[in-house]
Amino acid sequence: MTENEIAKDEGALEGKQERKIQFPLILTLIGFLLGLAFEILFYGHPIGISFSIMALLCVAGLLIAARQEKIPFSKENLLLAIPILFFSIMSFLPLEPLTVFLNVVLTLMLFALWVRTFISGRLLDFGWLDFGLALSFVPIEAWIRPWGVLGEAQKRIFKEGQGRGVLLAIFRGLLLAIPILAVFLGLLMAADLIFQERVETALEWLDIERVMEYAGRTIIVILGTLFFLGALVAAFRDPSERKLIGQNKPILKAFLGFIEAVVILGAVDLLFASFLAIQFTYLFGGEMNITLTGYTYAEYARRGFGELVMVGVLSLGLILGLAWWTKRESARVRGCFNGLSALLVVQVGFILASALTRLLLYEEAYGFTRLRTYTHLFIPWMGIALVVFLVLLFMAKLRYFAPAVALCAIGFTVTLNLVNIDVFILGRNVNRYEESEDLDVRYLASLSEDTVPELVDLVQDLSREEKEDLMRELACWQVQLETQMEEQTWPSTHLSRLSARDAFGVLEDDFISYEIYQEDWGTWMVRVGGDERLCAQQSWSWVD
Repeated sequence: MTENEIAKDEGALEGKQERKIQFPLILTLIGFLLGLAFEILFYGHPIGISFSIMALLCVAGLLIAARQEKIPFSKENLLLAIPILFFSIMSFLPLEPLTVFLNVVLTLMLFALWVRTFISGRLLDFGWLDFGLALSFVPIEAWIRPWGVLGEAQKRIFKEGQGRGVLLAIFRGLLLAIPILAVFLGLLMAADLIFQERVETALEWLDIERVMEYAGRTIIVILGTLFFLGALVAAFRDPSERKLIGQNKPILKAFLGFIEAVVILGAVDLLFASFLAIQFTYLFGGEMNITLTGYTYAEYARRGFGELVMVGVLSLGLILGLAWWTKRESARVRGCFNGLSALLVVQVGFILASALTRLLLYEEAYGFTRLRTYTHLFIPWMGIALVVFLVLLFMAKLRYFAPAVALCAIGFTVTLNLVNIDVFILGRNVNRYEESEDLDVRYLASLSEDTVPELVDLVQDLSREEKEDLMRELACWQVQLETQMEEQTWPSTHLSRLSARDAFGVLEDDFISYEIYQEDWGTWMVRVGGDERLCAQQSWSWVD
């Protein structure tokens, strides 16, 4: 795509209003209410129920604004509100870090895609560059586009009388002057002690800290208003201004010869075939074949799953690139290329099966961790993506692979939410403990609050030594959780923390014998009798 095409697609952002806004005052008011809600929900508050509420308000604000402006938005893309609300609500349920992160990121990304396709509804026609442009350009648009609407709203408010316009200009000047004066005043106070003393004396009647706090919160409301108003305006753009990249004409014409592509695919196919021959002989062939080579089954199988997953990802990228850039004019050439690609996809499927087998054996020997569980769940979705790619390749519709990968990413995140990673890890490790009596108490105690109810139930089923270790960790965790919840306000409320606090209540009497304290550098310690240990769970809040 050339620079001229991009410029034509996006238009001249400044000074150009593609779709006339009929009610700029109402649109500005909606933006202001969203900005105010953002400040109330997030200023000084860790994420909790606030994110779910904010997402719901944004969905409602966009639909109300569209109804007020009589915008004929896409009913098909209205379905995007479902995953947006789902992932935002799920951010309130589990506390496992990657799940929370993906829930938040996917919610924001889906919002950006909804803004980009609010009227046109052509999301399923998006290619890779369309997704990239939407995710990167919509946030920029949100900062650039509110000014025209604000100017029109100002004209309608102050259309009567020249005096009002002068007052507004003075008000704008003061708003601009205040932060400038604050910077220079701070520098001058730092430069001269007497000047600093005189300024502090003159401002004794003011609560400077409170004034600064209110000023900061006001700035957040203003910035939030501008951003949300700009996002609303961006969503209402004329869809004819947003052409899909490379839909009718490829951005980069095929330049790679068929013979070169065959050599590449053939070489990789042969390499993978030799690797799979080893896999079928040894890994899939049983333990006896491996022991004959001098390795134990554990030594052979319990490594390499990460590398094999990476092989799968790189292989998919390879055949996708070759499919885009290889010249395939005749049906015979296309058939040969598709056959070699299909062979590679099938072999990658077996490589992923090898990776999963190794991972299962590793988990059986050493237990489940977060990284192993992520990989465990990622491999099947990677396999689904491979199958979809193969189908689209034979249908000659590889453009649809980009939204297919997006759907697989959504599916992977849904799986993380439904499985509840930390609870899953705990359950599998408990099952392993029942078989081998091997349990890593400190690792389990380092997981999120999602696991607390199950850990409290587990205490009674452990041997004496492991029970004592777990009780230490739970006692320390309980104090940290209470400290956190006392410091947090309602926007930071999280269901997992509430459930954990209730579960800890069952053991409250048992915690009396444990002394929990925080050292000067912020680490939490637990002491019982003369034994002092570092807590596995660390909230890392600093003491005064």
